[in-house]
Amino acid sequence: MPKIPSWFANTMEKIISNKIYEVDVVETEMLGNNLKCVTFKGDFLTADFIPGNEVLIRVNSNEYRHYTLADFNMETETCKIIFFLNRKGVGNNWAINIQKGDRLKLIADNAKIKYNFNSNQHFFFGDETSVGLYEWFGKVAVESEHEYFGVLEIKAENDAALKNISLLIDTVQSELIAPAENAIEWMENMHTQCWEMWKDASFYLTGRGKSVQRFKKYLKERGVSYKQIQTTCYWENGKKGG
Repeated sequence: MPKIPSWFANTMEKIISNKIYEVDVVETEMLGNNLKCVTFKGDFLTADFIPGNEVLIRVNSNEYRHYTLADFNMETETCKIIFFLNRKGVGNNWAINIQKGDRLKLIADNAKIKYNFNSNQHFFFGDETSVGLYEWFGKVAVESEHEYFGVLEIKAENDAALKNISLLIDTVQSELIAPAENAIEWMENMHTQCWEMWKDASFYLTGRGKSVQRFKKYLKERGVSYKQIQTTCYWENGKKGG
């Protein structure tokens, strides 16, 4: 989101107060050097969060950032976000410094990507910024007795972090100058029978904009229909986060 005057942000929060949840940070965990899981607890009795839901967080007096929930539990009144610490910008600085005992506000937003409960197969593509979304989707798939599968393009230094969560997914090396190409090569090496079993799945593509575009084009070339594919872009090189 662009910067807005602090007085306008304050006014906006009063207008949409029914969407704001005051929460306490009850736990933080470094999954790896660049992935941080934070658990928030608050009064979520009126919340109707679904897998894929995003929230807005005010990271300074005049800037907000969107984050996707990694979990929501009405019984424990908690939710989780897995932050990717890219070492750039105000959102990163805020996420690095958040610690147990902090109090803040979460503003409920929509879900740009929604879990398709009518499908029994789910394919995930993304990167480090997608981990939270797919952590929740993976849990839902298991609980629903569905199958999930997929590939993330990430830096090698972040590979180990995935071992600290329940998400079972393959990874390939990310390449800034060749978005999605290693993931496409991974797909090309897939056994023909495996693709035949998965070509009718629901596909979720998130993360870097150029990677999402390239992977979507590849899926179309393989015969996957548009109605099977959901996409959203979380970032692009050289652009400020939102």
